[in-house]
Amino acid sequence: MKKTLLYRWFGIGAIPKELRPALESEGIVVADEGMGGWFVTRDVKGPGRRYRYRMEGFSGSLAVTGKRVVCYTYGRCQLDLATDDPRIRDLRVEVPATDRFRIAFESSLFHDGWQGVIELRFRTLKAQQFLEALTGLGAGRPGAGGEG
Repeated sequence: MKKTLLYRWFGIGAIPKELRPALESEGIVVADEGMGGWFVTRDVKGPGRRYRYRMEGFSGSLAVTGKRVVCYTYGRCQLDLATDDPRIRDLRVEVPATDRFRIAFESSLFHDGWQGVIELRFRTLKAQQFLEALTGLGAGRPGAGGEG
């Protein structure tokens, strides 16, 4: 799958250079970078923010190691969870198509005073590998007791 233009030209959406050695030492299970995708919010309310529905494109990266799960969009950290963090069970993951991967979660899990659903939708040929890695850590599937 083609990497985003921003990644190919400027490296935007890459795993941060200062983070890569740490991830490699933790043992990368699956990782991809320069992925295009969408950051979607539904009924999100927080201090100074209110979005009924918002969708933004991004160039980003996602990595699962033996010790943590990290996700960056446009160089901004969206997720950095230890593999033994109980919040992983509240992530909803799915593969809606062979080259699509989706993570959804309640925003209050990561931001005090927030509510609403945040989704990260990735275009990657490693979608099935990400699904297997995250469900192996305890992440749920839509309809399995949570928001999908």
